[in-house]
Amino acid sequence: MIDWATARLRCTHDSSKLFGGLVVSMNAKGEVEWQTEKRVVVEGSYSKNITVRSHTDGVIEISGNPAKFLQGHNVFGSDDLIHLINKTLDRLIALDIGLTPTQEELQKIAKGFFAVTRVDVNEHFAFNSEQSAKAYLRAIANSSNMRHRGAGQFRGDTLYFSPQSRRTVAKIYHKGDEIHSRKKEHRLHDDFLAIPELVSYATNSLRLELKILSTQLKDWELNFGYNWTLETPFYLLNKHFIDKLELSENMPIQDDVLETLPSKLRLVYSAWSGGEDLKRVLPETTFRRHRKALQQYGIDIAIVQDSKPKENIIPMISYLVVKPMGIPSWAYEKGLVA
Repeated sequence: MIDWATARLRCTHDSSKLFGGLVVSMNAKGEVEWQTEKRVVVEGSYSKNITVRSHTDGVIEISGNPAKFLQGHNVFGSDDLIHLINKTLDRLIALDIGLTPTQEELQKIAKGFFAVTRVDVNEHFAFNSEQSAKAYLRAIANSSNMRHRGAGQFRGDTLYFSPQSRRTVAKIYHKGDEIHSRKKEHRLHDDFLAIPELVSYATNSLRLELKILSTQLKDWELNFGYNWTLETPFYLLNKHFIDKLELSENMPIQDDVLETLPSKLRLVYSAWSGGEDLKRVLPETTFRRHRKALQQYGIDIAIVQDSKPKENIIPMISYLVVKPMGIPSWAYEKGLVA
């Protein structure tokens, strides 16, 4: 899905209604060095905001999360950039903020004739349980490298790769934690938290996200809306993040996950983590029973542990359901998709 977009559209408007104040820099003598106009904050569904400003006399800039603005949530959403920008613009035109595009301007925007300076794309990948998803996130942090970027680093509960990059920033996090956040901008509205399917979707999955900034969009010739298709978001996420993320074949599970195991499974885990080939020492039915139980915690005892877990490197996609979760059919039935 497209989780953020900053776009510049040719749109007739009254700039006085898009004035949100000024940010001014002054030197020691009190002389103005530079100044820039602040964006106007526009409230959308369930108090989710998007910002608008007058970029030039005939151009406006829209920036924000179109899924949240239109749907009230961003657990899932559209991959159609042109559709999202047009639907967001329609919503903004209906408000009294001075947007009066001509028919010709609307027709061009509908065909993707607008500039793009930032787009965030993401997808969810399913796991058997919340515990399994979180176990994999921690294991990825301990046993992964992204080609040309190195190891990831946690900031809060999110694992980042090259967070200071001016081109692309990749990250992985557990959406289930975010929707219950104490922070208003992240927490899901109670109306949505009352939908079990929606909560389960976020809870039993990991979100992989790629922020793409202006310089990289230009290099990839994706700095105009008409170059985006429905396939573009996942193609970018897959090619420039998932395919570059390499994991140790034997990803270690951290102790805090071990503590959640029932006592009878802890003994099995301890033997496996010590390098024991349990398939050889346990009866077949016992091995299968323990393997199935431990897979719920992101542990596969069929993969024999060794003392050098980072020697065997495999692609990230081997650990994921190859097909992303996408938008479930029930979401359309419940009116949760813009």
